[in-house]
Amino acid sequence: MEHNHSDKALDRVRGFRWAAVASGLKKGKALDMCLIFSDREAVCGGVFTTNKVKAAPILLSMENVRDGKARAIVANSGNANACTGPKGLEDARSTARMAADQLNIRPEEVLVASTGVIGMPLDMDKVAKAIPRLAESLSARDLEGVAKAIMTTDSFPKLSGLRGEAGGKQYFISA
Repeated sequence: MEHNHSDKALDRVRGFRWAAVASGLKKGKALDMCLIFSDREAVCGGVFTTNKVKAAPILLSMENVRDGKARAIVANSGNANACTGPKGLEDARSTARMAADQLNIRPEEVLVASTGVIGMPLDMDKVAKAIPRLAESLSARDLEGVAKAIMTTDSFPKLSGLRGEAGGKQYFISA
């Protein structure tokens, strides 16, 4: 196995495209929303908090990974959509629906993740404006933008890649 941290190597994940935008959920013009899309149905899994208090995106994503398949992840920073009650869960579902509509897939194939301020409602007008821009700009370039879009208190974007072979087939994992 080979670890690779160069941007060029990380931007070679066949079958996936991504995009990041500044939606305004964070102050300033920082990237704060991203979309990762698989060109075909992908196997997925999730590891979730065991805390009794779970944010709305966690609850929705726990539901959506049950069948082990997904096509997209919508993530944002600047607002955790946590401790927001039934409205927060509806906002997470709306986010998944909007992304699914743009990508021509089912909402159950979309995972949602949020990080940031706790207890504040998610600004759904900003989310609704950002999702079409994300879908239109999907490409296999600038994975660093996605890493920047999910930063909270990080001082720099974190990316890593792993190349290997299993069962005679090469693979590449980017994180």
